Amino acid sequence: MKKRFVLLAVAAAVMAVFPTAISASDLPGRAKSGGEPASIEMSGAEVTDFTRTATAAKIDEVLAKARQAGMESVQAQGLQRSAAASGHTVDYTLIDGDTAYFYEKSPTQAKEKVYVYEATASEAGGDAGRRIAAMAGNLPDGIGGRAIVNGNGSYLNSTVRLAASNQLTGAPSGATYIYAGFSGTSGSQGVETDMGLQYSNAYNNQKWLPVLSVFKGSKQFGTLVSPYNQVQYKNGYKPGTDVNLTAYRNSNGSVRLSLSGYAICSDMSCSSQTDTYLTAVAEVANINVSSVSKWKMLATLAGSESVTGRNYAEFKNVNVDGAARTPVKDVEDNATVVVSGNNVTINVSR
Repeated sequence: MKKRFVLLAVAAAVMAVFPTAISASDLPGRAKSGGEPASIEMSGAEVTDFTRTATAAKIDEVLAKARQAGMESVQAQGLQRSAAASGHTVDYTLIDGDTAYFYEKSPTQAKEKVYVYEATASEAGGDAGRRIAAMAGNLPDGIGGRAIVNGNGSYLNSTVRLAASNQLTGAPSGATYIYAGFSGTSGSQGVETDMGLQYSNAYNNQKWLPVLSVFKGSKQFGTLVSPYNQVQYKNGYKPGTDVNLTAYRNSNGSVRLSLSGYAICSDMSCSSQTDTYLTAVAEVANINVSSVSKWKMLATLAGSESVTGRNYAEFKNVNVDGAARTPVKDVEDNATVVVSGNNVTINVSR
């Protein structure tokens, strides 16, 4: 079976200051054997392996990808010839199946660090098919409602009211989505996107996490862009609140998702559990979408044809390129879709 690689967190992030970097003691992983993690040195990096399964070849691969991502980001900021480049922190996460690799290079550390741990469902995405379950017209492998706006445009914007926790009865964490997106083209290829939020109660925090998936021949998952990368891991947007969502078809070649609203913490590790207004930006690069045939708005429960539970979303003041647009009802699969002007309410229940 082909391996699935997902770049998460700050795959190409280089910052003067990285707030609350994840430490070994804060990682969600655990040793499969139940024993102490293995601490070894590979290719000049200090490796802490909670799974005790890491190989030299895999660590070399992670190091190569992380170093390249850091170099590209430094070059993009024009720092490659500056002494300031050596004073920046680089953090990178790679998910391979059920295993996660977290890399960090910091001016305060003598060597590069790599932590190997078991990925949680919210990191690995569980069954990758859950992220694409609502793409087709009859919403296979799940239930939900969809409204669409036909026509081209550069971006769709809406204020999205997220479901509160008591509106999600029975909804399994990792399979509950509120999102927008589009159907478009890039050259001769079709492009489909899921651009929005995924409900999670991991780490005993009820929250909505950014999620971006792009389908252009194969599936690609979005990378959160520094410094707009703090709404992840233990942090997320507060249930029952409004989040401003903008879905861009082509931002310098990238498909881009921007979300702004109140998160439950001030940073990804929840060092301060205070409602904080944060912006999250996720991208998939080099997609180069040339046109859009339709935009979409959905609330879904994915996982199986027999999934039960509830979900809810409001898409308010829907506009394309700043002009108000009236969506049309498209799919109601154990859901009710109500359109009023340029507002859409979706109730999902079974």
